[in-house]
Amino acid sequence: MFFTSIQKAGSRFFFYFCRMDETEKVVLLLGSNIEPRKQYLEEALSLLEKKLGKASVVSNIYESEPWGFEATTSFYNRVVVFKTGKLPETVLNICLQTEELLGRERSEAEGYTSRTIDVDILYFGNRIINSERLMVPHPRLASRRFALLPVAEVMPELLHPILNKNQGELLLECPDQSEVSIVN
Repeated sequence: MFFTSIQKAGSRFFFYFCRMDETEKVVLLLGSNIEPRKQYLEEALSLLEKKLGKASVVSNIYESEPWGFEATTSFYNRVVVFKTGKLPETVLNICLQTEELLGRERSEAEGYTSRTIDVDILYFGNRIINSERLMVPHPRLASRRFALLPVAEVMPELLHPILNKNQGELLLECPDQSEVSIVN
């Protein structure tokens, strides 16, 4: 059985055709650099599981320096993988609601800032999505060591659908050589 969904994003319409019994793996990156960082990651995971079901895979927590801006507190990051039949825009809305519930404040100013929680969609199955609200795979994934390491931990053979390289290959070619370590 198939179903169709039409979603409007700005002035564009997107049509999704899926089998109702099919699920796709959605790879999310959670990040926080406002204390209590570990608690924010755990609370985000709990909120996401209430909407998306139990995570099928959860990476270790990694610590890294802020990327793209200066801050006094380093980031904790973790990858979580869900199997879902939900549409990409629906998952995006769940991610944004999770951020809002955990006090994420978005600024009108350009650039990156410290945050209680950040939830990014890195991959959505093998889809390539380029809408006004969502770009998948995440457009800066291949240049961010803090994101590639936890993905490589839990899904090393996952192919990037545009670059056609697995996570290990992306990690080897990553221009970002900043220190990223597992939190004990």
